[in-house]
Amino acid sequence: MFKSARIVIALSLVGGVSLAAVIEWVTGFFASIAIIVSGLWSNFMGRINSPLGWEHLLAGAGVLLVPIIVLVLIFVIADG
Repeated sequence: MFKSARIVIALSLVGGVSLAAVIEWVTGFFASIAIIVSGLWSNFMGRINSPLGWEHLLAGAGVLLVPIIVLVLIFVIADG
């Protein structure tokens, strides 16, 4: 009936993918993934758009202060 193993493999893949798509559609898998992704996106955008609080300012100051302190220590040690 089938002259080539490639045809058998291709039909098996098409059948498997079709069966998986039907099962996922019936179980609502895609809907749950879409809900999760949209929730993550909304949380991310809310975090981006939120005003800066003290913890953000302190974190930024810490990021700037540490390299400055390291450079000052290097200059002090280098000058003796």
